[in-house]
Amino acid sequence: MRYLLAGIAGAVTAWSFYPNHWTAAVLGIALFLFAVDFQTRTKRIKLALVFASIFYAFHVQWVSVLGNDAWFGLVFISTFPWLLFAVLPINSKSKFFYFAPAATVVLIEALRASFPWGGFPWGLIAYSQLDGPLVPLATIGGQGLVTGVVVVVAATLVKFLKYQKFMGLLIPLIILGFANNVEPFESKETITLSAVQGNVPRTGLDAKTQRLTVLNNHVALTNELLTDIAAGKVAEPDLIVWPESGTDIDPLRAGVSATQITKLVAKTDIPILIGATTWDGSTPGESGAGPRNAGILWTAQSGPGQLYAKNHLVPFGEYIPLRNVLAKYISRFDQIPNDFVPGQTPGVFNIGGKKVGDVICFEVAYANHINDTIAAGAQVFVVQTNNSTYGNTAQPAQQFAMTRFRAIENQRAFLVASTSGISGLISNDGSVLAETAQFESAQVTGEVALISENTTSFNFPNWATYAAAIIVGLAWRRNRKLSAAFHS
Repeated sequence: MRYLLAGIAGAVTAWSFYPNHWTAAVLGIALFLFAVDFQTRTKRIKLALVFASIFYAFHVQWVSVLGNDAWFGLVFISTFPWLLFAVLPINSKSKFFYFAPAATVVLIEALRASFPWGGFPWGLIAYSQLDGPLVPLATIGGQGLVTGVVVVVAATLVKFLKYQKFMGLLIPLIILGFANNVEPFESKETITLSAVQGNVPRTGLDAKTQRLTVLNNHVALTNELLTDIAAGKVAEPDLIVWPESGTDIDPLRAGVSATQITKLVAKTDIPILIGATTWDGSTPGESGAGPRNAGILWTAQSGPGQLYAKNHLVPFGEYIPLRNVLAKYISRFDQIPNDFVPGQTPGVFNIGGKKVGDVICFEVAYANHINDTIAAGAQVFVVQTNNSTYGNTAQPAQQFAMTRFRAIENQRAFLVASTSGISGLISNDGSVLAETAQFESAQVTGEVALISENTTSFNFPNWATYAAAIIVGLAWRRNRKLSAAFHS
């Protein structure tokens, strides 16, 4: 029954990541705590692995479009850190029960977000809370704090149901009161941004024809946008943003892509941020030959200018770890013959004195990368992404939700430009100002605040993780003393 309960808990927790299901995270974690309560170390490990494997099997099922082996591998990597539940006994009668399990989960998620190969910070409990009352705490303590308080509330629920501990209910009430008093930042400075979602062909074209079609789609839709701007139907933006892979035909080499973009940009004074794969672009201090996943700022006056090359590349997507070993057994790695070359510096573009940070696709999941870009001066963000491979799965919505969380955490507005959706505009308080459907040609234009003030979670980015480590250490030390006293 405990294994069944742990499996149900994992499924319920996965369900919490759908819109307006934030309470399911509290329920799912509470069921898991019921399952592991008063169990031996070996039993806790087994129950934790059941919970986590079911949770991630549902949550990252979208990666199965690449193959079931990719899905199983990602579930395994995500599940493994939950072995940390072996460290501490779970005792619902203990006062540490309110905080020790929460601290353990925070450390588990910190480990997942860092290792291996830079980590995979997907499916962190905090991201399920976007429509709930706890998410404003992200401004204070980031993902670690929000995840922690979700587990604290779940532990309080367990205490109440098992022992009718009414005094414990003060803990979630205090947390909710504190979260309710976190105010979003305000600014009189604004910027107007446009995202172009040109869409991708969904028919069996050869690679060359498909790349050309994607380029033509984005050129055509940008021309429509410029016509609407000239007619006064759309506010004139300070910047137009193409998505990642808006052109996979290198625009920095002579050819159709360079020609079409140059003609397009010549029609307007508005700079366009082109999402492109290029072999020629590099930034100061970088070396190495190979393709770069880049954002290129293009203007009528100077053509292609500043280039941001994606810093945090996706393992097994943009480069192959242990290529010499794995390629012998997995033939489809031949489809990635060249590892991408990572950039080394954050992408911040100066648009008329306004500092626009650029992140590409999965980079939005990494809080440290967002912090580095803010440290370089970003007052607002654009996300260039290409989710067409995972279209009509949960992946685009999950990534858009993470982007909303980053907006709240850092009090920066975000414009998302996707090739096939979801594109959208997100205010610095996490509210969605505009959002497109998937697999349609669409554009998003809107005005958002420019924020220069920094949040507590930016100034002290890891304090919740450090606090969790201290709590786990104190609980472990106390448990050793109790164990020694018992055996003596």
